[in-house]
Amino acid sequence: MAAFTTFEKASLERYLMIYDIGELHSFEAISTGIENSNYFVTLANADDLTEFVLTITEALSFEDVPFFNDLMSRLHKQGLPVPHAQRTLDGMSSAIFCGKPTWLFNKLRGSHPEIINQHHCSIMGESLAILHNSALDAKYHRVNPYGNQWMQTTLNQVNHRIESADLSNINTLTNQYVELEKNSQLPRGIIHGDLFTDNALFEGDKLSGIIDFYHACDDFLIQDIAITINDWCKTSSGEIDETLKSCLLEGYQSQRKLSPEENIHLPIFQQIGALRFSLTRLLSGSEEAPLKDPDEFLNILRKLPHAN
Repeated sequence: MAAFTTFEKASLERYLMIYDIGELHSFEAISTGIENSNYFVTLANADDLTEFVLTITEALSFEDVPFFNDLMSRLHKQGLPVPHAQRTLDGMSSAIFCGKPTWLFNKLRGSHPEIINQHHCSIMGESLAILHNSALDAKYHRVNPYGNQWMQTTLNQVNHRIESADLSNINTLTNQYVELEKNSQLPRGIIHGDLFTDNALFEGDKLSGIIDFYHACDDFLIQDIAITINDWCKTSSGEIDETLKSCLLEGYQSQRKLSPEENIHLPIFQQIGALRFSLTRLLSGSEEAPLKDPDEFLNILRKLPHAN
């Protein structure tokens, strides 16, 4: 179970009093995810039951809270289907529960798509571009917690778990990443950073939710596109389906045109994205039992064109 912070019913009831939007009917831990504690919370108000999602963040600092409050509010106002934080009686979008930054969100309708098609990829590309455009003038910013320094430190911790052939390619890749972070003029902005299929909800063909923004930060915009392609457009064997990739890019460029430099650098950012998520998974759980399979993205990294 991925709910790392647990609590008694009475504690949750006391916490919910700061919202005054109903009496606690039930709550249940959400077992997916590897970084935060999430619970479905159902509140009763008169004869109605309303479902919410309680998110207790495990790694964010209180200094990060204004960034996320501003970003989620901004995207909600732009009409993107993102979770909308309930406000406390004194008007706060977030609060403290169990000593950690906590949000109470409306529960979005829909489910995660299981078989990805061209329509899914097109609409996700379009939505990602709208997200990027909406955050260009954001009030708050957040340093990328998964940049080159994090990669180097993490690789030192887990390199004994990576095959030597993979390490050779990874070392070349990280050297290129250092140069890109230092010298590249590629467009930057706020990215979602984790727009996988399990962070999107659909009702039929309609996108009904984009969730889990806790990887959001300032980064190269092309990195966000690469991360999204790696998950939405991958085949069961770990290769990238070029038709799905084209649909995602066409959807994106219907809202924001890629620069020539971004098109050139997309392959290397796909590699960087695959490495990033291989490393976060290697850090999750225990060495014997990570919470998600790191080989899924190591396999994608192997099948992408190697850095030169």
